[in-house]
Amino acid sequence: MDISTGSHLPLSRAMKLLCLLVALTAGLSLLYGIQYYAGGPLRLAVTSPVYDLAVSGDGNLVAAGAQDGAIRLWNIANGWNMLTLAGHTGPVTGVAFDSSASTLFSVGQDGKVLIWDVQTVLSAGSTGGQAKKVLATADGPLNSLAVAANGSLLATIGKDGIVRVWDPESGQVLQAIGPGESTKLAVALSHDGTLVAAGDGEQIQIWEARTGISLHRLEGYVEGEETEGQPGQGEKVTALAFSPDGNYLASGSDGGTVLIWDIEKSKVAWATKGHLASVTKVVFDASSEYLLSSGADNYVRRWRVSGGKFAGLFGGHLGTVTSVAFGADADTIISGGSDGSVRLWDGVNQLERHLVWTRLGLMPVWGTVLAAWMLGSGLLGLVLAWGLWRVHTWGHLGSLALYTIGPLFSIVLPLLETTAYPISWSVRLNIAWPLILLLVWYIFLVAYIRHDAIAIPYQAPEATSLAEQLMAARRSGNIRFGLFVMATWLFIFILLFSVLRRFGLDIAFMRKWLPFIMGGAGLTMFISAAAIALATILALIGALARLSNNPAANGISGFYISLIRGTPLLVQIFIWYLALPQLGITLEPKLAGILALGVNYGAYMTEIFRAGIQAIGIGQYEAAHALGMSSSQTFRRIVMPQALRIVIPPIGNEFIAMMKDSALVSMITVQELTFRAQKLGRQNFRNLETFLIAAAFYWILTIVFQFFQGKLETYMARGERR
Repeated sequence: MDISTGSHLPLSRAMKLLCLLVALTAGLSLLYGIQYYAGGPLRLAVTSPVYDLAVSGDGNLVAAGAQDGAIRLWNIANGWNMLTLAGHTGPVTGVAFDSSASTLFSVGQDGKVLIWDVQTVLSAGSTGGQAKKVLATADGPLNSLAVAANGSLLATIGKDGIVRVWDPESGQVLQAIGPGESTKLAVALSHDGTLVAAGDGEQIQIWEARTGISLHRLEGYVEGEETEGQPGQGEKVTALAFSPDGNYLASGSDGGTVLIWDIEKSKVAWATKGHLASVTKVVFDASSEYLLSSGADNYVRRWRVSGGKFAGLFGGHLGTVTSVAFGADADTIISGGSDGSVRLWDGVNQLERHLVWTRLGLMPVWGTVLAAWMLGSGLLGLVLAWGLWRVHTWGHLGSLALYTIGPLFSIVLPLLETTAYPISWSVRLNIAWPLILLLVWYIFLVAYIRHDAIAIPYQAPEATSLAEQLMAARRSGNIRFGLFVMATWLFIFILLFSVLRRFGLDIAFMRKWLPFIMGGAGLTMFISAAAIALATILALIGALARLSNNPAANGISGFYISLIRGTPLLVQIFIWYLALPQLGITLEPKLAGILALGVNYGAYMTEIFRAGIQAIGIGQYEAAHALGMSSSQTFRRIVMPQALRIVIPPIGNEFIAMMKDSALVSMITVQELTFRAQKLGRQNFRNLETFLIAAAFYWILTIVFQFFQGKLETYMARGERR
């Protein structure tokens, strides 16, 4: 029966106002979304991610190429005064100084190579003036830039896979080395300008810079194997850097590996596996003693070149660390990230000393999320406004769902995220006020939609009969109730997620090792299911024995319940696994765990079954006997079906408890979920991250089981419905 056809129902003034408010909200949202994707000026304030950064030789100047096409130039000696250099029409993907810090080079996705005179830029004021020279536009976007120490040569690599070696003075391309088997992502130029290297998939190629003659081809390998006795990259090369002394080449990969190659021997001198995600940049200090690497795991790591030993970890960025550089010495580190921040670190104490932003705002993802929400809610809102005008129930419920659930992700989540940004509350308010106004408006709109003068006409249009109206009103009320329950769950989940972010969790670590930990989930479910099946059988037998007039059966059952309930489960697990071998009975860890859990929970469930059976009135026994049923028939046909309906809820609770207690079998080396989480957490000092993954799985499993338990309860109670 269609309850959503009441178009002839006259609209009250309140209903007309609701239609107007929803249509106005949808129209303005749609306009915002359209102009955002069309490149309009109205948009949420977001920071501009840093793509690359460079530090002058004296450590006084820091240049950062950003996504918005501008280069930010900070003068550290002048209190981090910032200049903005405009010249690129797309993201700036590479910046570099020459050794004298007199020239700044930049490349971008617009294919341009710009050369800036630093003194002219510094004297031009906040805008930085114009570039001194614009080299011939390359064929397509440029990915990376490398400059010889004296600035006599520069090398670029583009999405076309071609490595170009430029003469900055003449602006001519000296060499254009064609694409290899795959797109190259990184390029490096030796300090004296004699060698140029590029990552080509899993391999690294080195050429003479001025002649283009191929000198070395550094082969990769698959992890766990070896090539000619030496490990190779084995993963796509994403970062390259020559050491100033010319002896080594460092490479980073999309798998997190950092390798230090001996150029003369064309072999890996040292290998590290520090990052948990793609390496974005590697750089040597002036003495070639230290190496820095940045990665998509949000960390900067420092290494001793000799031996490739770990020498420091720097974490604080809210996203990928896209670039890193040494300052005036090896103990001064500067990093830039996708969060739009540039940070100065004390390498000795591994502490952040200074923080600046390309521009203040939310993380860029929230600007995109808001635009997508505004566009989508605008289109859907117009449809719902029509449904409200035609007095369709789905128009009312749809509007309620749209403006209750959607803002939780598009507005509430970024507002909570701003509390994690290292900025003052006044600045947070300055960048987040549009979201706050939107949230207030949506709260008002939802409150108005819920008002009785609005909700009652829509929940049961007058075009139906009275009985149908009552059914429709009940169904609509149930939907509204479920909707707000779901919204409450989502809000609490978002709030919990925001709180967990404050714990400094290593998200990259969790992402990398999630498949390994979840590999034990199947065993966890198998042990739980087998144990609950055993417990159910034991409980039924134990309950019948407890109710039996046979003193032996009653005594055995009572002793079993008392012993099991009176001793800890962990002790029982150890007895099954460690004590039985003393009697010549050796059990596999999985079998020992299943038996221990099944016997333990069987004792608790015995009392549940006993209570369920005893809850059946004596009159039903007498009626069954009066109909000529035997005791077994009475039990099967009358008692047990009703007892099962009674015991299902507590039995479900016991099963949920057993699923969590199955973690205890990890103590006897059963490699289920908890065992893997515990082992991995101890090895990497990341117990919080690994156990959160395990806890999340148990929670999800519990939710799924509760759903099916509810369905089973409804089915078993179908005869009791009113």
